[in-house]
Amino acid sequence: MPVTRRTFLAAGAIAPLLSSCASDLATYREEPFDQLAARLRVCAASYVALKADQPAPTVLVSPCSVQPPLDETSVFQAASLTKPLAAYVALKLVAEGKLDLSAPVSHYLPEGYVHQANPMAPPRLAHTDILPAASLAHIPVFTLLNHSSGLPNWSREPLSLAFQPGTRWQYSGEGFMLLQALICAVTGLDFERSVSRHAFVPLSMQHSRLRWTGDLQMQGVTGTSWLGNESQLTYTQPLAAASLYTTAADYARLMQALFTDKAMLTRTLSLPIVVETKLGLSWGLGWGIETAAHGPYLWQWGNNPGFRAFAMMSATTGDGFVLLTNSERGMPLAASLAQQLIPAEHGVFRFHMLG
Repeated sequence: MPVTRRTFLAAGAIAPLLSSCASDLATYREEPFDQLAARLRVCAASYVALKADQPAPTVLVSPCSVQPPLDETSVFQAASLTKPLAAYVALKLVAEGKLDLSAPVSHYLPEGYVHQANPMAPPRLAHTDILPAASLAHIPVFTLLNHSSGLPNWSREPLSLAFQPGTRWQYSGEGFMLLQALICAVTGLDFERSVSRHAFVPLSMQHSRLRWTGDLQMQGVTGTSWLGNESQLTYTQPLAAASLYTTAADYARLMQALFTDKAMLTRTLSLPIVVETKLGLSWGLGWGIETAAHGPYLWQWGNNPGFRAFAMMSATTGDGFVLLTNSERGMPLAASLAQQLIPAEHGVFRFHMLG
């Protein structure tokens, strides 16, 4: 369904409930993946395992019928797995000498930032405000990537800083929307073209899009709610925080590219900020970081209405996986898959924000 202000707010209202239903995902780790998918009635799951950074063939699990039938080209909403993609583009610009991670955002946006207060709504329902350059001057670029910018996750009010940037972690979709504007300013291109030039084309991510396009009509998987009803947003504009449509194979190529680019991998692991010490969680430049056996591990979850996604990879071995599902019940599958492919005591599956 198209995104409206009502559907956007409703999705936000129900998210905490769904998260509480799926707390401590580690309890699912010993249950076989296919059996768990059937029990939870996750009708479409697609994953690719990586071994020493080499992607294996796509694995499809469909214990109940879906239309169109599931295949390796089936496109899912990846939700917040969009964020590491945006970070990949930003770090490519760093490598090209076009972006300085320590510079204030105001250096690249001297006229300030036009904040769209409801970015998932149609333009006619959206309203904007300005975050002035004086505020941007306090935000180093790197804090957008590690969620320490002081910006909220999403804001329907005029955008402002909740704390001094760089002092603590707060998950921020708004930070990645600001990063999107910064990337556009640096490249002189719109966000879609920037991502296409730096990621989609060179990595052969041929089934990936940043907004709904007509060619996805026959490939797109329909999302389902916690209760099993059709539930999804249709993204008509690219959002660096949430709008990626992709396949498991395409996303695995992105993960492989990150692992093989050692300079980028080192940057990704740099400037970590603590998320939850007792779980061994921090956040680097674009990815969460988990301290565990055979790690550290990079990780990111995705949570859009009707979809759950998860990606995880050892920064030491290149072993990992990306999982895409068409159900709000899908996140427990990530715990099962992690135990199967990269067994360890993964604290991330006890993290309260997963669900």
